[in-house]
Amino acid sequence: MKRLAIVMALLLAAAALLPAKGRQRPQEHFYSVDSERRIEGTIKDLLFEPRYQDRAPFLVLVVEEKDTGALYRVEVSPAWFFGRDLHKGESVKILGSYYAKDGVDNLIARQLQAGGETFRLRDSRGFPTWRGGPGARKGWRRGPGM
Repeated sequence: MKRLAIVMALLLAAAALLPAKGRQRPQEHFYSVDSERRIEGTIKDLLFEPRYQDRAPFLVLVVEEKDTGALYRVEVSPAWFFGRDLHKGESVKILGSYYAKDGVDNLIARQLQAGGETFRLRDSRGFPTWRGGPGARKGWRRGPGM
């Protein structure tokens, strides 16, 4: 009887670890410095998409790479953060973390160059420069020793 109880407990534990059908979390994408790429190209489209649940829409650029003609969807930043107007047909250079999803090439931008200006969107480790939201004070840091 004890052996049956142990086997049943193990089976229940194993079943609990398996993902339930329809309850799987969507695959998240995060900045990875190991997958960084540089591209240069032309903006083909500008979109505002909800990229993260319950967050402000993100500025997303569709960029055609100059050398290969490949299209990239480039996640720039929350719409409230990016303060410069970009236009279709404008040339851009982007450094970002590459990932592919559903057969589409994507970049999470860390740095964007357009119109002679360079915009630093994430630090060297990939953390967003907009942390803290639109009301955060510039230059204010939280953490030990600050």
